Amino acid sequence: MIREKIRKYGIRKTIGIVFRRFLKTGILKFHYLRLNVNESELEAHMKSFDLDDVKELTYEDFLKGDKIAFGDKKLALIKERLSDKNYYKAYGIVRQGKLLYSTWVSMEYLSLPLVKKRISLLPNEALLEDSYCSVDVRGHGFHSQMNWYRISRLYNSGKNRILVIVLEGNTPAFKVQSKCGFEDLGVFYIMSLFGINFLTLKKERYDNK
Repeated sequence: MIREKIRKYGIRKTIGIVFRRFLKTGILKFHYLRLNVNESELEAHMKSFDLDDVKELTYEDFLKGDKIAFGDKKLALIKERLSDKNYYKAYGIVRQGKLLYSTWVSMEYLSLPLVKKRISLLPNEALLEDSYCSVDVRGHGFHSQMNWYRISRLYNSGKNRILVIVLEGNTPAFKVQSKCGFEDLGVFYIMSLFGINFLTLKKERYDNK
């Protein structure tokens, strides 16, 4: 197996792969983005969208989504999230018995992949995360529309600072948030060593920016 990897990747890259797997090492880079909501701009965007069929989603709505995207593990996570309405809310579009779009907001905590720690949000903050778009409606502008819909709902509930965490390399997500006016305040990392994950984010550094 090692010889096959050397032939495929070369000696130096193969050594790196083996080293990372042996030590269970890895690094993920994230961008920390924030939008300070401008009420007049928000109103202008909301007037241009037709979102009459957007609803707060239930667990049963997710059962109408793509079976590959919403497997057993994902559905278990969704059920856990929906059990705490103060923490998470899900919004989406269901048409003709099919879930076309779903998206989430976190009202209390900033949760990150691979890290069990929950970071508390400030009282006027909320987090946008975890959106799904059916292949049937991709390219129809749902991402941008639902972004502003979430921002509007959050603003009306007293949240005027909206956060987004974007994984380095997720260019489409970064572009959508940038077009909506989100500012990239900096980067942080999640690093793994011997299977233990370390987080470099110090949220308080961004709170006063």
